[in-house]
Amino acid sequence: MTILSRYLLRRFFPLFGLCIGVFVFVMLMTFFLRLFNLALMKGIPLSWIALCFGRLTPYFLSLALPMAFLVALLLTLGGFSESGEVMALRSSGFSFKDILKPFFWIALLLSLLLMGINHKWSPDGFHSFQRSYYRALSEVTRLDIEQNAMTSIGYWTIFAKTVDRESGRLGTVRVIKRQGQYSRMRISAPTGSSSVEAGKGIKLVLENGSLVWPSDLPDSYTVSSFERAGFFLPFKGDVDRQAELRELSTPRIREELSRETLSEQKTREYSTEIALRAAGAFAPFMLFWVACPLGLKLEKRSGPIGFALSLVLIFVFYGFLAFGVGLGRKDLSLSLYAPWLANLACVPAGIWSWRRLLKR
Repeated sequence: MTILSRYLLRRFFPLFGLCIGVFVFVMLMTFFLRLFNLALMKGIPLSWIALCFGRLTPYFLSLALPMAFLVALLLTLGGFSESGEVMALRSSGFSFKDILKPFFWIALLLSLLLMGINHKWSPDGFHSFQRSYYRALSEVTRLDIEQNAMTSIGYWTIFAKTVDRESGRLGTVRVIKRQGQYSRMRISAPTGSSSVEAGKGIKLVLENGSLVWPSDLPDSYTVSSFERAGFFLPFKGDVDRQAELRELSTPRIREELSRETLSEQKTREYSTEIALRAAGAFAPFMLFWVACPLGLKLEKRSGPIGFALSLVLIFVFYGFLAFGVGLGRKDLSLSLYAPWLANLACVPAGIWSWRRLLKR
């Protein structure tokens, strides 16, 4: 490695590490409150949160690496341009190729790394987190039903207008099943009581209530009434849980696609997801060609302008990516190609930016 490359990378890597830390921290906080509430309020050890974050690390990196690379690259090149170092290097005989070579290899290595993260490590890690999360739910030993608030219990949501914690008596009770078999089932009663069976669920005894059974038709349902009835709301474990799409590794998705009984809607979703993961992996490499000429032109106030410019590029790139995913999920013939729309948009943008830079 040349002296110039080492010098450039010494300026780049601290910014890159800082950006990764900031982006990962922001995403981590979206899960922290959910996990902390479960761990602190329902008897789960706090050390379990750290294990969950370890499982989620590949998922966080799949989102943070492209954004961190773009921000760090623009800030680094903008700083060199503002200080006049780019002009000095050019006057000394160094070409843009010499200056940008280390960043090119970083972009390429990040894209190769993201191929493994997006297709395998991120979905496997997220699946491991989900298993741990729902297993923790099934091991809950106590649960406080909040007065005048919606409380989630596995597949169920319970509401009680009045709660007596000592006796377990409830007033004006509403219970709704959100998912699973007989989803949209509703139970209501003016009075009742609750008790927790440790590690299993909550037992409700309701009085003078009614039960609404859903039908396959959205406007059709069956209503029945009862004087006194018992209901058991289990803490949802991982046994009957259907894995989300982001939990499935790409080899697993390909296995699902090979099934002849797979619906057309699922086929569109699965095919689009495979293309999305590949397109997202190439984000650092494609953004490199757009960011470099823009960063080399930042001669004044490179810090704030470079940061603002990176946010604009992130918004536009992921906007195109989301638009492509929407197209792919609507039309099967586009599902393997539409998610690449953001990458393709980088080609004319990069050509235009380089032409403007080289004309100076």
